[in-house]
Amino acid sequence: MALYPPIQPFMSDYLQVSDIHTLYYEQCGNPDGYPVVFLHGGPGGGCRENDRRFFDPAFFRVILFDQRGAGRSKPHACLEDNTTWHLVADIEKLREHLGIDKWAVFGGSWGSTLALSYSQTHPDRVTALILRGIFTLRRKELLWFYQEGASHIMPDYWDEYLAPIPVEERGDLMSAYYKRLTGANTAEKLQCAKAWSTWECATAKLYVDPENVKRGSDPEWALAFARIECHYFVNGGFFHYDGQLISESHKIRHIPTTIVQGRYDLVCPMRTCWDLHKKFPEADVIIVDDNGHASSEPGIQRELVGACDRLRDDLTQTMQRLSLSPHLKLASRLQTAAESMLRPVSGSPYSTAPCTPSTAATHAHGRDVGGTYMPQQQQQQQQQQSSSSLSSTVRSEQTSAPGTPRRSSAEAESPRLNNVLHKRPLQPPGGYSHNIFG
Repeated sequence: MALYPPIQPFMSDYLQVSDIHTLYYEQCGNPDGYPVVFLHGGPGGGCRENDRRFFDPAFFRVILFDQRGAGRSKPHACLEDNTTWHLVADIEKLREHLGIDKWAVFGGSWGSTLALSYSQTHPDRVTALILRGIFTLRRKELLWFYQEGASHIMPDYWDEYLAPIPVEERGDLMSAYYKRLTGANTAEKLQCAKAWSTWECATAKLYVDPENVKRGSDPEWALAFARIECHYFVNGGFFHYDGQLISESHKIRHIPTTIVQGRYDLVCPMRTCWDLHKKFPEADVIIVDDNGHASSEPGIQRELVGACDRLRDDLTQTMQRLSLSPHLKLASRLQTAAESMLRPVSGSPYSTAPCTPSTAATHAHGRDVGGTYMPQQQQQQQQQQSSSSLSSTVRSEQTSAPGTPRRSSAEAESPRLNNVLHKRPLQPPGGYSHNIFG
């Protein structure tokens, strides 16, 4: 599944959330649609135009915002009053400002960290979670990427990351970077920001993407990205204890959740996703073989769009059943979400009409897949061939034909692992050969 076609916001504005910080936010898609909030990565990464394109714009009301200090939010790259819990409070302020009762939450990498933090703090406000590249900011996760671990797989780019730091300070690279990123030497600050950001850009995909690597040299973006990331990381994400998000995942086990994870994710290794899944077995985990970290990886992109489409279909089906029998009690964990969509939205200056099954059907449209227009009927035929994602059912395939999902024997033996779906590799353009020397 390709991304949906490019789309422009139907509104954008700024929301002052403190005496210091003002956040940029925008809304796209259907003003009367099902609300979903997109949480960008980093921290400090900011939103990009393609972030709007994971969601069916006819069904979803998509809210995106730049977190404190990031993107178009002001002041740029500011670290003051900038912690995980400030951001969690900001999400609530934005929800209340928009008059939204409950919403789905979508986040990858640091966005998954923030999504878990928000949903564990406000579980009554979250109807579904779609996560990618799980990152919980445990000390061992940080050391893997910023001290020793990924360095053994990407030694060429690692040497560039080491370059700004004197040998005698390399025993604690995050602290050494933080000292320079928050120091008074402007030239040194910018040099370190570019080196820090380029390291992550180089490792984000299974196959190094030169264009993505270049992004690390953008001075404005790199400064916010590196400063804010390093600020969070040297402070352990401002969590109360190491491993908090995994330990407290019991608070959200009732929330329908899909996790998309690249098997060869260097930035947020699959170990973290697996540790979370063992504590949160109800979550559906889709492992994309032969993909890395970035949401733009072909297999990850396909599965994220598919997860959003399945959420749309499940919600539409549930709303249709409830509209026929308002007092019906369904087994679906999406009943509360669907009921909220059948009620008029109160207190919102942007959306006052409920989203009904007939409205959803009216808005249904074809989409551009690989440069061709796919009618809705053909989409539905394809979707009927795939299994439901957000109902926490066992998903397995009996065939091992190329291109079909497969289950390992370990998954078959363990009920805890029954929600794990493996996706077979997609061969990249030009085959598998890769010459680092060009």
